[in-house]
Amino acid sequence: MPQFEVMLESYTELNKNTREFRFVPVDDLTLDYKPGQFYRFVFTDQQGEFERSYSLCNTDLGEQNYSLARLAAQSTKSLPPGECQSRHLDLVISTVKGGRATALLFDCKVGMKARVSGPFGRLLIPEPLPKRLFLVATSVGIAPYMPMLSWLSSALRDQLLEVHVLFGVRDETEFIFADRLGDFARQYQGFRLRVSYSRKLPAEPAAFEYSGYVQHQLRQLDMTPETDHVLLCGNPKMVDECFADLKQAGFGVRQVIREKYVFARAVRSKESKALTAAQKGLLAEKMKKYGF
Repeated sequence: MPQFEVMLESYTELNKNTREFRFVPVDDLTLDYKPGQFYRFVFTDQQGEFERSYSLCNTDLGEQNYSLARLAAQSTKSLPPGECQSRHLDLVISTVKGGRATALLFDCKVGMKARVSGPFGRLLIPEPLPKRLFLVATSVGIAPYMPMLSWLSSALRDQLLEVHVLFGVRDETEFIFADRLGDFARQYQGFRLRVSYSRKLPAEPAAFEYSGYVQHQLRQLDMTPETDHVLLCGNPKMVDECFADLKQAGFGVRQVIREKYVFARAVRSKESKALTAAQKGLLAEKMKKYGF
């Protein structure tokens, strides 16, 4: 897939460890994507090039929503169901201790450039819509669900389905997009929100806030593979545990789509690499000397 160049236009702090970055194509391209998909970014630092993948978190979809897209597809074929267009890429990124991308992005300036390819991914709104759609996430795994919710706003208004968002965080400082999710809960009767706090519950929790892990809340729900569809995004342990529970309930890979967020480990320094190479050479010499 061909790459295109983007430039950092702005960023916003969501909490002390999380930022929302907006990149724009240098050549003013219009991007076609489906809510839930991700893009691959190639960054450059002092050590050279490296790649990271980030889900798109565009929420300003305007009138690009489910009902209008279906109507457009039926009449003009110009906008297939589930497909959006945009001239920018919004990313939600949290810091990773010792992370190479963290060191670059959380100390960068507006105007920084990168190369991008995409979109990729199977974490998509099912077509046709199920009776109930469950969006389960931890931390920044909520990012791909935000454009999905914008896209589904008219379907929720027309009561075409129920959407259940189960969001797991450590404490209330990590409850990003709280205002937007709260607005959805107040605005749409078919929208359900459950937020789980693994470390500290707010002093005065709301009716949708719980203590524990998000997978524990999933187990409390009466779900059926005949009418329900589940998307899992975030911590690999959460994804695996939820999928195991859903398999026991009769769900299969058609009803459950998974996307794990695996954080890149800190890159070893050049000094440690040189030391490791020297140690390997010394070991090889000793093995040769003693006939191994």
